[in-house]
Amino acid sequence: MKSALFVTAITAAASAASAQVVFSNNFEGAMPAEVSGAGSIVGSQGFGAYGFGNNLLQNDATGNPATATTLTINGLPTHTALNIGFLLAVIDSWDSTNGSPAPDFFNVDVDGVNVFQATFAQASGGVEYAFPAGGQLFNNINVGFGGYNEDGYDMSLEPALQNIAHTGSSVVITFYASGAGWQGSSDESFGIDNLVVTAVPTPGAAAVLSLGGLALSRRRRA
Repeated sequence: MKSALFVTAITAAASAASAQVVFSNNFEGAMPAEVSGAGSIVGSQGFGAYGFGNNLLQNDATGNPATATTLTINGLPTHTALNIGFLLAVIDSWDSTNGSPAPDFFNVDVDGVNVFQATFAQASGGVEYAFPAGGQLFNNINVGFGGYNEDGYDMSLEPALQNIAHTGSSVVITFYASGAGWQGSSDESFGIDNLVVTAVPTPGAAAVLSLGGLALSRRRRA
């Protein structure tokens, strides 16, 4: 009976093992060494009233696809999946798939594979990102970047950015805009803030750690 309870405790401890933070930055200081490509740290203006900090990383690159903001993380621990969380600022005149000029897309790729794409209708069109419950911080409010309204989203709640299968020791995550209607520059851009990436430990590794801890606890009680 004690053996069965011990195994049950190991299983519970392993399943409760929390993901490990492998990158975290709020862009309140200098650009982190792990970030390259397009983008600069700017004042968040009115986004600060909706959970953003004083600054955010803004990408206003042009092209289709536009030059990406690239996050490279090396030396990852043993893991089976990654979670990506951040606040997204949709800035100025985005046009959705039925707008003009259109479309404008925001994308997230992991190691060259697209894991998330959404469009927004700030200037024209009627197709919007289908955000999860609690995912929209505000909608269609001008917070100071230009003549158009902005949106804010908490992307840590987006299912497509959670439990992304991954086992490599390094990862390249890119954030970029695309679409035939994308103009960038002062016309439209996006920003990210409070960027956090976590690695989900392998069940085997979590179980081994739990076994070691529980065995040590049993020896101390003996």
